[in-house]
Amino acid sequence: MFLYEIIESFAKKNNIIAGACHAVPIDSARLSASPFVPFVSSDLKKRTDPTLSLRGVESIIVIGVGHSPGFARLSSLGTNNDYHPRVKNLLCELTEELKTHSDFKYKILVDSPALDERALAERAGLGFFGRNGLIISKKFGSRFNIGCLLTDLKPGDKRTIPLPYPTPVNCPPECDLCIKSCPTDALSGKNLNAAQCISYLTQKGELSCEEEKMLSGQLYGCDICQDVCPFNEKVQSVTIDPQEWLTMSDEDFQKKYGHTAMLWRGVKIPKRNAHIFTKNLEHNSTI
Repeated sequence: MFLYEIIESFAKKNNIIAGACHAVPIDSARLSASPFVPFVSSDLKKRTDPTLSLRGVESIIVIGVGHSPGFARLSSLGTNNDYHPRVKNLLCELTEELKTHSDFKYKILVDSPALDERALAERAGLGFFGRNGLIISKKFGSRFNIGCLLTDLKPGDKRTIPLPYPTPVNCPPECDLCIKSCPTDALSGKNLNAAQCISYLTQKGELSCEEEKMLSGQLYGCDICQDVCPFNEKVQSVTIDPQEWLTMSDEDFQKKYGHTAMLWRGVKIPKRNAHIFTKNLEHNSTI
């Protein structure tokens, strides 16, 4: 059984998407156009050269794990189980399955601050770059998390996965719903302006007065550009009472949100956001 058959079977069994690509350097043009990306390496070479993550890397297997949409005001970061362990466990399972056929050197990356995972997902055929800066897949739309398995499997031998370069697909030329719906105009240019992205602002440390106004009622994270995307399923919006967070203790936060990816910022940031939300609400009511 060739590796691509193993991967295809694994993806079907686990209801995920998967592909593979050569470990050649990533084109830095897109990253250069948007130099600021929060919570990742500022070293452009680290983000584009796979050999700096795994010496001798030849090919990269990329998986996409779907997630359910989050609530209004609270994105999927705060409503779903933390995706990091699940994606990593799936890649570990896939690695063990592959190793029963052939031994190889590897490294697993999930939410890596180094390599640009979205570019690798596009190259591996999982989907295309949408106007919201996210990878849009046929199966999950943009609602999926990415994981990468760097290997030293050499292109050309019988162990290698075929490279499924897809027919180029793009957002419909007439569709600009994500751009129009972004409250901070973070998508108004050709590339995402991460410094204006609400998802980033709700996770950022210190905020300026202008940035506080830009939160636009979001308590943590932001799914607005995904919620309006025609490639994603429409969901029922649910509001969250910020008062819950204003009085929340560290222990309460751990119990209620310890299973989510929001845990890494702790209770302090959500409390701050709830305070800003309340302050903005009071200010707007007096205008």
